[in-house]
Amino acid sequence: MSFKQLFIFFIRDSYGNPKLSLIPSIFGLLIGSYSIFMIMSIMDGIETNFSNKINSYHYKYYVNNDIIKNQSYDISNFNRGHEKIACINESNIYTNILGIDNLDVFFNEKLSKYSSFNNESFIQNNHVIIGQDIASKLDLEIGDSISIFYPSDINIASSFTTIKLYEIYAVFNIPFLDYNSNIFTQLNNLDVEDRFNVKYYYDNLDFSKNIEYSKNNIYSNLIIDGLNLEKKVYYFFAFFAIILSCFIFFSTMVILINDKSKQFITLNVLGMNINKIILKLFILNYIMSSLIVLSTIFFVNGSLFLYNKYNILSFIYSSLPFSPNYISLINSEVSILFFIITVIISFFSTLPIYYLDRKESHVRF
Repeated sequence: MSFKQLFIFFIRDSYGNPKLSLIPSIFGLLIGSYSIFMIMSIMDGIETNFSNKINSYHYKYYVNNDIIKNQSYDISNFNRGHEKIACINESNIYTNILGIDNLDVFFNEKLSKYSSFNNESFIQNNHVIIGQDIASKLDLEIGDSISIFYPSDINIASSFTTIKLYEIYAVFNIPFLDYNSNIFTQLNNLDVEDRFNVKYYYDNLDFSKNIEYSKNNIYSNLIIDGLNLEKKVYYFFAFFAIILSCFIFFSTMVILINDKSKQFITLNVLGMNINKIILKLFILNYIMSSLIVLSTIFFVNGSLFLYNKYNILSFIYSSLPFSPNYISLINSEVSILFFIITVIISFFSTLPIYYLDRKESHVRF
């Protein structure tokens, strides 16, 4: 029996009429599959939006000092930095302070477009760049002085520490979580003794493909983890819809196969191997389920293209403050989901053949 004959055999009832009861379950599979990939498109768009926003005012990657120290690398492409807890002496406000070796480079590349500063002056060693939240709380402006000490530098025996006086060079306003509570200064102002705590920041991976690097997930770890958890919850409900549709499909196929039990008996008498039918049916179901999943991916990408190009389907996307991502089949997550969905559908579609009329002993297998 060919695949075409097998396909016709299972989509028609005993009288040769199309089995219309299959349509609701197929439609449910389409909706469930579409929901999964639309969720992926939207959630990945949120993640990309957050990542791009974070990377616009901070470096994307860093390499730890011990890796740079133990191997010979050209460090001219990196910008060294170190983070500490700082306390503003005037108010006992504790915050993060990040020392950057080439602060002027970092400021021009990352913070200048978000900052108010004096264009006629240059960054000096005694300068700091503070967030808008700190400036508002302490009523500070550009050119004002601010005194800072570092709790980690306090001498435990004498409770003595050095209080350093800085001049405010710029005030940046990045209303993203508590980023406006940060302070930036020159690296040498932090008096870093343990050189292994220094990180080498950079944006371009081209010159560091063989370096063991890390993503600079400042502020993004919790956000991305939260988004991934939320995405998994949405996946659960979408998969529930697929499983429910599979059960409906399963029940319909059981009725269809029971109606055609006599045809199976005839095929068995004529020497047709039932196991071969099962294998062919599974392959056929896998092809059909692949077409279902591919059609939903095509519809997601197609609807997104129509919105971006011609502003069609704006009622779906216009309320989003960002653009969802296109679904790529070469993406590992997409490939895994594609495989799981198609296998689930194929399994439930093939399983009913085991529910042939058991009263007919020669149809058992």
